[in-house]
Amino acid sequence: MKLDEVDLKIINILKANSRVSITEIAKALNLSRQTVKARIERLENEGVIEGYTIKLASSFENLGSSAYLLANTEDAEKILEMEEVVEVNRIASKKYLIRVQLNSLEDLSRVMDKAEILEVFPVTERIAKEVPFKAKVNYRCDYCGKEMCDEPIVYRLKNKVYVLCCKTCLREFKEIQKEN
Repeated sequence: MKLDEVDLKIINILKANSRVSITEIAKALNLSRQTVKARIERLENEGVIEGYTIKLASSFENLGSSAYLLANTEDAEKILEMEEVVEVNRIASKKYLIRVQLNSLEDLSRVMDKAEILEVFPVTERIAKEVPFKAKVNYRCDYCGKEMCDEPIVYRLKNKVYVLCCKTCLREFKEIQKEN
């Protein structure tokens, strides 16, 4: 397909902002709405434009946040084995509320591949009641062996619970587990 100057201008406008309206493009290029609409449809039909997408801010590329997923699944135990899954609660016969800790959108995709996800609820704010500990328990980091005074980072993998002292030990521990 041969693209002319108008086609290239339309493509550049859409690349900059895929949500821009046909009216706005028409005004920017001093063309009629019908002309712009016809050009865009032609570009889509001929495979030049395959879709419209978004560009995430870097803060969302590395989420590091929690979300709750409403899901249908036959095998909740299999879901719980995933490293991103923190908690699984049955709320109806085959419906579960799954709490996940996500570092990236790929983490979310991996979880979504394992169950029929009905809805995703990102945690935007956590409001929690501080519950005082009745007994003090000392832990040793499962990666470096350091004794911990603070609350440990809890990591679950294949129905086992590991405690780690810091994010660095958690990251290194995960790397070792991937190799095994």
